Amino acid sequence: MARRSEHLLLRGNIWWLRVRVPDALRPIIGKGEIRRSLKTSDSAEAKRLVRIARIKVEAEFDGARHALAQRLAGQAGKAKPVELTEEQVWALATRWFVEQEKRNASRAVDLNDGDLIQARTEDLAFIEQWDEVSTSVNAEVDKLLTEAGIAEAVEGQSAPWRAKLNRAIHAGMIENQRRLLNRTTGGRGVVLDQTFHGLSAATTLQPVAISTATLSDLIKRYDRDPSKPRPSRKTEMKLDAQRRLFKEVIGKNTLLTAIDRDKARKLLDILKVLPASTTKKFKGKTALEVARTAEEKRLAPMSVTTANSYMSAFVSLLDYAVAEGLIEKNPATGLRLASDGVKRKDKRLPFTVADLNAIFAAPLYSGCVNDGAGYSRPGPNRPRRGRFWVPLVALYSGMRLNEICQLTEDDIAIEDGTDIILIRADEDGVKRVKTAAGHRFVPIHPELKRLGFLDHVAVVRAKQPPGARLFPELSTASTGYISDNFSKWFANFLDKVEIKDARKNFHSFRHTFRDGLREAEIPQDRVRELGGWSSGSTEDDYGSGTRPSTLAREIAKVTYPGLKLDHL
Repeated sequence: MARRSEHLLLRGNIWWLRVRVPDALRPIIGKGEIRRSLKTSDSAEAKRLVRIARIKVEAEFDGARHALAQRLAGQAGKAKPVELTEEQVWALATRWFVEQEKRNASRAVDLNDGDLIQARTEDLAFIEQWDEVSTSVNAEVDKLLTEAGIAEAVEGQSAPWRAKLNRAIHAGMIENQRRLLNRTTGGRGVVLDQTFHGLSAATTLQPVAISTATLSDLIKRYDRDPSKPRPSRKTEMKLDAQRRLFKEVIGKNTLLTAIDRDKARKLLDILKVLPASTTKKFKGKTALEVARTAEEKRLAPMSVTTANSYMSAFVSLLDYAVAEGLIEKNPATGLRLASDGVKRKDKRLPFTVADLNAIFAAPLYSGCVNDGAGYSRPGPNRPRRGRFWVPLVALYSGMRLNEICQLTEDDIAIEDGTDIILIRADEDGVKRVKTAAGHRFVPIHPELKRLGFLDHVAVVRAKQPPGARLFPELSTASTGYISDNFSKWFANFLDKVEIKDARKNFHSFRHTFRDGLREAEIPQDRVRELGGWSSGSTEDDYGSGTRPSTLAREIAKVTYPGLKLDHL
């Protein structure tokens, strides 16, 4: 006797379509079951019509899923689709298949029972028809997702992976039935699906646990972690740019467990061709659009160092996910662009003596209209302020630009009978030091004293309250750093004095100072103390450091033969 379709219902002498509405869609459909008359009493005709009717119902279900997704988006402020990998889909399907095999193992097997063989043959023919079992397949998939803990996260979605999981479960149903028939016939004439080879009731599988955490969730969790240091405004802006790119390329709603090596490599491939400052130069365009434009027009990509800083940030983010138990391993570990072949020391050049003489012979140092817009036009002498002192302090201390710009009057102290500059951060995050080794002191060079630096400090202390900035006229940028605006100003200044080598900027003073330490043959440990460099060795943590008076004798040895500062 042929098996009746599970979607057919005989009421009186008329056949009806009957379909169970998935639980998730009931709020949209408004009922638990759909019944529609096929308007025929002929069973063969009913079987033909029910398939067409089922297609229409499935279309309604798809529409309901879309409506549900829209409703959820309205409630949560956004839709949050998730994505499962091929491996995760197969893991779920495998677990389902093995569980079915365990159930079938207890079913009766009577070899060569003609009626049983006929029944199971008809069952197989029925199960092979998707239209007949689609509702059952969807119900099994919903159950699987519930057991995996992600049913709510994917409610109302019709993602591509869902279709793959449906197909896998349907294939599993067919294979289960084939194996039942195979046991009944003694293996005669039943071809098994090799996809499920090796899986049986005896197969041991680990529970399938799929986290619903997305890339966007990870970023929020990282930012809220109280153990993470609070970033500066400048660092925040950099992080924002990096994360916008991560979300765009990887997908903000991509499950962390779905981020694999291929997705990480896709990010690296994009970084390899993206030009610098894409947000400013290509407003309104996506990273993929910019990447295509860059390749078509052969635009110069961002530096390898910058690209690798993006990848390092992505790797660090996923390392955090591993530490938090959200993923088992980091798929991006080790991914970075190869070096561009430029040696580190060649990326920034020190100033030559000729450069220094050009800088300190400019109107800013010999008499200019003002130290702002008129710094390059000769004029009456003006009070010595930040733009005058910052380059000189850098030349004779090796301090970084922001370390100098953020100095306050109480950073100038006397220790061990020596005038020193304290380089330190504060609790409010206004003062910042780049590295742990950067927290240090530097004796004030005799040349700075000769030029009147301590006199400038005395004037600030006489006119300003305690803790006042040494250079209050230097403005703070939107990044929170005083140095950013000064850096732009100094780049224009170098152009005015005809120093146009792109490898020379304010940081070149630090390179120049390092060369001065070399020429003075100062011991390496004292070089590191003066410059705030770390050897990376544990020996850096031993002892209390060199006395200020000793370092003062060392720094006094730094000279720049041929440099002309007598006019100052």
